[in-house]
Amino acid sequence: MAELSEAGTPGRQLAPLVLLFSLGTVACSSAPPTSGAVGPEQTLRTQVFMSRCSICHAPPHPKRHSYAEWQLLLPVMEQRMEERGMGQLSDQDRVAILSYLKANGR
Repeated sequence: MAELSEAGTPGRQLAPLVLLFSLGTVACSSAPPTSGAVGPEQTLRTQVFMSRCSICHAPPHPKRHSYAEWQLLLPVMEQRMEERGMGQLSDQDRVAILSYLKANGR
């Protein structure tokens, strides 16, 4: 039987792929940021964003869109919530979410 060289072993060939996958997973799983000092008001905004925007999907990273784009997308998300029988956001939640996105969007 022919022997495999060290470079030909499956473990050695997969190691770089496993490392690359691991780094990508860690980078993609980071929590959405908060800008500046994190006081009670910013923490509340973050909590509202995370809880309300994770009902139907994973919360998107706020830098995915500019604040102006988020202002256009939020009503679309509210419409989808209403279509699913979830009702709309309260004015207080809407203000908190938009405030969070303004502080943390691109």
